[in-house]
Amino acid sequence: MSYFFIINPKAGKRVGDIKARIAAFFSERRVLCELEFTRARDHATELAARALLSGFTRIVAVGGDGTIRETASALIGKEAALGILPCGSGNGLARNLYIPLGFDAALRGLADWEPRTIDAGLANGAPFFCAAGAGLDGEVAHDFNSMTGRRGILPYVWHAARRVIAYKPRKVTAIVDGRSFELDGIINSVLNGVQYGGGAKMAPGAYIDDGMLDLVSIKKAPLPRLLAALPALFSGRLAEYPAIYSARKGRIIELRCGPGVWYHLDGEDFYSEDGNIKFSVFPSALRVLAPKPSLAENL
Repeated sequence: MSYFFIINPKAGKRVGDIKARIAAFFSERRVLCELEFTRARDHATELAARALLSGFTRIVAVGGDGTIRETASALIGKEAALGILPCGSGNGLARNLYIPLGFDAALRGLADWEPRTIDAGLANGAPFFCAAGAGLDGEVAHDFNSMTGRRGILPYVWHAARRVIAYKPRKVTAIVDGRSFELDGIINSVLNGVQYGGGAKMAPGAYIDDGMLDLVSIKKAPLPRLLAALPALFSGRLAEYPAIYSARKGRIIELRCGPGVWYHLDGEDFYSEDGNIKFSVFPSALRVLAPKPSLAENL
């Protein structure tokens, strides 16, 4: 068994000398491991592809959901398993998989857990593994990824608060498995699992290995009403607010947003000229190192 670590040095959560801690852990166990740092967007995909060619069986993303998405993109349909050391701002995929957010506990898990299989989502052919969205969250992702300086959850919240006050929802036509309807949400998200990131449970009825995607829409409302629903977002009770929240399941979801829209895939921003985004599910696409579902409840 061999491990290749892909480390994003700009991840939102810093945990000291990551490289030395990983090297010490595996040298004590006499397990082969190599480490590389990313240098630019999409570099993690290139490093993961190189690790596959070199025969590594465990390829570990050390960073946030963007780094994980890039790394995992090269592993779809492969026998090698993805490992995750969550060091990002939201850590949505790690939360969906009940991977501990503490660095040392997650590191120990890489040596203990057996691979399990999860689905992937595709958006206009590009993969995502946790959440995607068009609307306010796409614009916030663009703002956040364009910033310089300190990253983390607080700058993300600041960008979201700044946008939500003035944001005017687009009229969006959604088509879910052939059935069409209109949305006017400030957030129109497509999720592969329960977690959106940062502990937000946007799709409480979702499972990351059920062969389905969940379309969630949150309507604009007066700020006091949105704030009143905020605790339900983190407790998984948003369905108790049907005036602002709706959710539907499907295998193929199309969003027709109108020309010129920002959207995100696992927090990485993309731009669509025509505003048409087609989502589909890729069942059992990826092997990941994570606790078994029956054990995860105890973490």
